[in-house]
Amino acid sequence: MKYLFLILFLITLGGFFLFYNFKYLPLEEKIIKISDENLLWQKEVVELRQKLSEYENKNKGNFTYTFEFKELFLNEYSDTLNPVGEARLKSIIPSLKEDNNKVAIIFYGEDLELPTNLKKKFSTPYHFGLDRALIVFNYLIKMGFPKERLLIVNDCEKKNKKNVLEIQVLNY
Repeated sequence: MKYLFLILFLITLGGFFLFYNFKYLPLEEKIIKISDENLLWQKEVVELRQKLSEYENKNKGNFTYTFEFKELFLNEYSDTLNPVGEARLKSIIPSLKEDNNKVAIIFYGEDLELPTNLKKKFSTPYHFGLDRALIVFNYLIKMGFPKERLLIVNDCEKKNKKNVLEIQVLNY
């Protein structure tokens, strides 16, 4: 009898150790793994949401239509829009009006070699490109686009583009 209490205590202690080692520790390990995995997925979701919002913000306002001068005008050196060019400009006006963002008309024409009859009218190819941008600017206004949202920009850094006019919706 004297040892009965000690034996019961040791059996209970052994049962506790068996339970602790074979049931509790593996369960705790699984719980820790699941919580770590949960944290990992939460971080992944946050990163994906940030990427998605960046993508949506980029695409929300900043898109570009690119035209060569010969696509919009009767010929490369003409100052009259051709019917196809007018139709193309008219078709993009609804998408330009969707947001209240500014719209930049960017022209590239610095590398263009002007014929002698145009050299009298335009002192530099820059002025020739500016004239083309002004024609598109005035056409967009004539078609109902708000004048205060239009900008004319010359991008002289992009040397690989020649005789090109871009219409770009800006993010502001």
